[in-house]
Amino acid sequence: MKLKTKISAVSVGMLLLLSLTFSIWNLSKTQQQIIDNILRYETDRLSEDIWNFNQALKNTDYQSVQGEQYAGLSIFNSISSKRDFRLPYYNTNAVLYYNGQDIYNATPYEFDITDEAIQTRQYPAHTDPGSGKKYISTFLEEINGRHLLILLTGTSDLDFSNNSHQYGRYGAFQILHYRDVSFVYESKWELLFQSLAMSLFLSLLLAAVLLIILKKILVPFYHLRDAANVIAEGNYGKRVESPGTDEVGELSRCFNQMADRVEGHIHTLAKMNEKQRQLIGSLAHELKTPMTGIQGYAELLQRVKLSPERQADALHYIEEECMRLSRLSGKMLQLTELSGEETIEKKSCSIASLFSQAKEITRFRLKEKQMWLEIELEEDLEIECDEDLLLSFITNLIDNACKASPAGSCIRLVGNASGIFVEDSGTGIPEEEIRHITEPFYMVDKSRSRKEGGAGLGLALCQQIARLHGGRLEIRSMPGEGSCIGIVL
Repeated sequence: MKLKTKISAVSVGMLLLLSLTFSIWNLSKTQQQIIDNILRYETDRLSEDIWNFNQALKNTDYQSVQGEQYAGLSIFNSISSKRDFRLPYYNTNAVLYYNGQDIYNATPYEFDITDEAIQTRQYPAHTDPGSGKKYISTFLEEINGRHLLILLTGTSDLDFSNNSHQYGRYGAFQILHYRDVSFVYESKWELLFQSLAMSLFLSLLLAAVLLIILKKILVPFYHLRDAANVIAEGNYGKRVESPGTDEVGELSRCFNQMADRVEGHIHTLAKMNEKQRQLIGSLAHELKTPMTGIQGYAELLQRVKLSPERQADALHYIEEECMRLSRLSGKMLQLTELSGEETIEKKSCSIASLFSQAKEITRFRLKEKQMWLEIELEEDLEIECDEDLLLSFITNLIDNACKASPAGSCIRLVGNASGIFVEDSGTGIPEEEIRHITEPFYMVDKSRSRKEGGAGLGLALCQQIARLHGGRLEIRSMPGEGSCIGIVL
């Protein structure tokens, strides 16, 4: 069930419950108020009749019980006949008692004024404001399925005498008056059903209005859901609008902040992954040339009988290259910026010594390609550098020249005051490709590079080495005429 449906259902249920509870409470209070109003009205009427009855009885002369009963009955009927014609006759809903026995009852009910069950439902008795004497008792009784409000005078209320009359010698009169209030209970249930029907209608109307309002309110959340799905599919640049300063706008801004951080983390992880990939490729690329030299000297030691001096030289070269590879692994961390360092430790180094080492390292590579290396050094220059990195720079350029040049060609290694350069007479590089060849894993001729065992990392490494030495990588090339690539210090 969707959220808007849940909210609407709960709201409708609560409205129905509260409406029903309030209707029952309100109707009960209204019913009680109506009955109290009827009771006050009927009490006032009965009080007036009692007073008239007493006054008439005082002025009547009788000598026996039968005479007293006849006088009381005559007075009772005469009082009823004098009532307003618009009201029902009093004796049609009243009973006259004499010494606890009814002497006149024109009502359809039989009343037992001694019934103790009536006493359990007794209302507060009516009190004479002057004397404080209670002279009317009131009851609410259900008889034959009808609700009757009963008013009964006390046995002593009509029992008084004066100096000239002998009233009360034989007995006492009581008047019972009732009012059928069943219509109050019937209207209560009718009103309750009407209230329930109206509450149900208003609840359904509220549900429809709530669904429309909630649908509009939840639109930003639908946008958040769609944006989350887009981000989950890999589009980390997706954002949502965050209008307003309410909770929805605040949630939208928090969502965008979360998406920014997720995108940042993804990019960071992608960069780290790319650096690790470059590291692995760089190590593989750097390992190839010295391993070729090591392999060549190892085969030479196994297959050719050399003099002790040449054996020592070969073993020394293998040892030096192994040590250089060990140092090179740490240098690769600097080149890929995984170590977080931006500077290198430099020391003075002879360019002639670097060229000599580079020639020795690439000896077997050149021999394999049937090429030779020509060194051109203006003078014995000294340079502040990291020897291993700069040697890697030179051997990388020589290796690239071997790949681009035909068999039997010459590669020139040039050193002067401007920098160090490697020149070849190979295929050259198209002008539109020059700005891309320093990108990691970019290869101008992919088929040739794969055939030669390249990975597109040589010039990327050379550019980083040049940057770490405070120089720049210079590339001059013409298709079909060869290339000149080096570091300008």
